[in-house]
This record gives sequence, structure tokens and C-alpha cells, in this order.
Amino acid sequence: MKTKKAALALCALLIAASMVFTACTSVPVTAADCAPTAALCGTVTDAGQVVSMIIIDYGKNFRAEGVTADTFTVHAKASNPEYIPADQMSFGIGESDRTVVKVETIGQSVCLYLDQATGATLSYLYPGSRNIPVVLDYTITQNTPVTLTDAKGNVLDAAYQGTVSVPYNTVADIETFRFESVTGSKGINYQFLDAGKADTLIVWFHGNGEGDFASSGNNVAQMLANRGTVAWATDDAQKIFGGAHVMAFQAPDTWYYAQKDGLLEAAHDEIMEVVKDKRIKKIYVSGCSAGGYMTTRMIINYPDLFDAAMINCPALDVADARGGETPTDDELESIRHSRTAIWLVQADDDTTVRTADCSVRLFNILTEGEPRLTTSVEQDLISDYTTEETDSGKYKLTLYKTVMGDDGTSKIVVPEDYDLDGVYTETQYSNHWSWIYTLRNNPTDAAGTSIWEWAAAQ
Repeated sequence: MKTKKAALALCALLIAASMVFTACTSVPVTAADCAPTAALCGTVTDAGQVVSMIIIDYGKNFRAEGVTADTFTVHAKASNPEYIPADQMSFGIGESDRTVVKVETIGQSVCLYLDQATGATLSYLYPGSRNIPVVLDYTITQNTPVTLTDAKGNVLDAAYQGTVSVPYNTVADIETFRFESVTGSKGINYQFLDAGKADTLIVWFHGNGEGDFASSGNNVAQMLANRGTVAWATDDAQKIFGGAHVMAFQAPDTWYYAQKDGLLEAAHDEIMEVVKDKRIKKIYVSGCSAGGYMTTRMIINYPDLFDAAMINCPALDVADARGGETPTDDELESIRHSRTAIWLVQADDDTTVRTADCSVRLFNILTEGEPRLTTSVEQDLISDYTTEETDSGKYKLTLYKTVMGDDGTSKIVVPEDYDLDGVYTETQYSNHWSWIYTLRNNPTDAAGTSIWEWAAAQ
């Protein structure tokens, strides 16, 4: 119930701004007395943010009753912002009907819960290779009357049709609303979670698909494309890390330009600004894919900056081809002299960046000549994995097993409940998306310690 109330409160902040229904017609009250408003609410899933709920507010003078999943029809249209070039192919735009899977009435408000398998707030550009926020237009049609009771006990019927038009970054989300969008002083913007008096900082470097596009400065794709930003703000993460500020950068273009565009120095300087302002004593870092490359480069350049690193499918092998520099063996070996403890996570046959040339290569260099302990874990509805680690526990590598997917390609699997029926089912994702497991605090070591607990203990 606390979550529902929080969602209602957050959505209410947006209702008066631009998400307003056309007035309904009813007797005997006037249209002004019964002008419902509505807001779109989002949820950041493993596959990105979706519009997961619509809240219709009939006003403080009324109580709504008799609403079912068939009462409303929801039609969604997603389009790209006007600045997107016409030659960019887009995935995730177009029109579709959204399925209302359940409804709930709380006083004057009606909550329409939507199937979360569709309704993304981002589209993916090709060949731009970027996730970008979309412009949303939602049409909500009332099919049957809703019983309204006013403050005097009079029963009224409301019948209306209305449209909600939502600017691309104003979907209410109880997780993303905890972050502040910051314009970086050194040219790298970031999302920031202020954890009050906490002396711990978690830094997140996103994958290549979440970098800025066409200098839009959106500073939001890295938070909406997956749970790489919001996962660190969850109650579980905050409890394990004893309270932590979160700093989620967005690359001005791509992290592969880290050296030629001075991104390493810029990120370091902006981190140190937060360290000074918040009196930070402990810094943890995590990154995925291109962000795993950036994380590796940061450790090479600043060996004493981070206490621990959780690196997911680091894209070391493709760096040269994408404007970066694949680290040499000597550069990777130099990390052994840093104080940073490292846990690497990847699918055992990642086909986007080669596992043997990325996480396995880095782990082998870091642990050369040291004995290793291997532990295998079997799981239900989620990929099995094997973890290797050194005796000291400073270096660990977790490789997740893949399965043959329904489309005939290698996949990783995790449990999801996108249809909100209360039953979690096996869901297949690209075998590159191994960051999902770290963001769920899933991998453990031989002692049964989870990756977050291990990092927090460094």
C-alpha cells in the first residue's frame, strides 16, 4: 500500500501541468465539477522503462466505484522527437492498444494497471545505436459509465473520452523521481541521488546504447533503458551499502571516446567534486558493456580511486573498432597494483563482446599465478552460473550459462511478471545483458556472499 500511495502522490504532481483530460459530461453537475485528470506512471524494468499505470482522478468531491478492466480502452502512440534525422530507423515507435490487466480504485482515483511487456518510453535508433526518449500520446476511452458519488451522497454517472499528451521525460516514476538531473561542470551530465549524510558513493557507467544522441543533452536515457541507475537506489541496495549517493553519468556520445575526448579526466573531476561536497570516504563503481570498458579505463588511470568495481561484460575487444583503444596486457596487469577489488560478470558465450577476450582475459591477467576456487550454482527460472575467485577474494569472475532461445539464438533467462498476474515466468534476453544479474544482486561467491555485500565490505 505504501508503494501505491507514493505512486499516487507523485502522479498528482504532474496532473495539473499538461496531462489533463477533456471535461466529462454528466447530470446534474456542471462539466467543471466533474473534469477528471489523468497521469501516466512508469516502471523501469530490466528491458527499460514502460508506462505501467494510468491514474485517473475525478476530483476531491467524488468517489469512484464500479470500474473493471473492461471499463476503459487505452491506445498509445509513440513517436520520435523532431530532431531525429529521417534516415534513422527506429524500433519501439508506432501505435498500439495497451492491455489493462487490472484496476484499483482508491477514493477519487482509478488506477489502470497495464501489461508491462509493451509501452516503452524509449525507442532504439539504428544505425545511430542509441536509446532516445519518445513523445507519448495516450488516448483513454471510457466504454461504460463509472459510478461517482459526490460529497452529499448523490450518485452520478460520468461518460467521457480524453487524450493525454506527455512530454518525453515527464512520466511519473517513483524510482526515477528520486534522482536529480545534473549538468556536469566538466562536460559529462549525470543523474544524482542524494543520500543525505551518507559517506559512500556508487558510480554507474552505462552501455553504449544510452549515450547522448545529436547533442540533445537528454541526460535520462541511461536511467530509463535498464535498471543500471535505479537499482542502486533501492531499499535493498541502500541497506547493504549503509546509505549511498548514486552518480549515473551519461556519455556525451560514447565511452569509447574516453581517451581522445578527455572523458576519463572529466569523470574523475566531477566525481571528486561530489567527494568533496559530500565528504565521501568510500567509492564503488559499476559499468556494463561500453561502460565496463570505461570502468576498466578509469581503474587503469586512477588506481586508487575506487574501493571495489562490479564490471559487467566489459567491451574491451571492440574498443579499437569503435573509436577507443583496447587495453594492452601491460595496462590490464597494472590494475593488480591498484587497491580496487574487482568482480567481473558476463554470459559464458556473449556474442556481442567476446567473453574470452573481455571478462575472462581481464580476470586471467589479474589472477595469473594465483590459486582459484570455483563454485557452481543452479537456479530456478534464472540462468545457472559459475564463480571463480582468488584466495584473497579480491578478484572474482561469474559466468552465466545461456540457453537456446525461442528465436534460435543464445539467451540468458530471468524471471519476470510483465502481465502482473502474480506469477513469475522465465523471460529470455540477449546474452549480452548480463548486467541484469549484478543489478539484481544475484551472483554469489563460495561463501554465499552476494556481489553487493562483497563490494560493500571492501
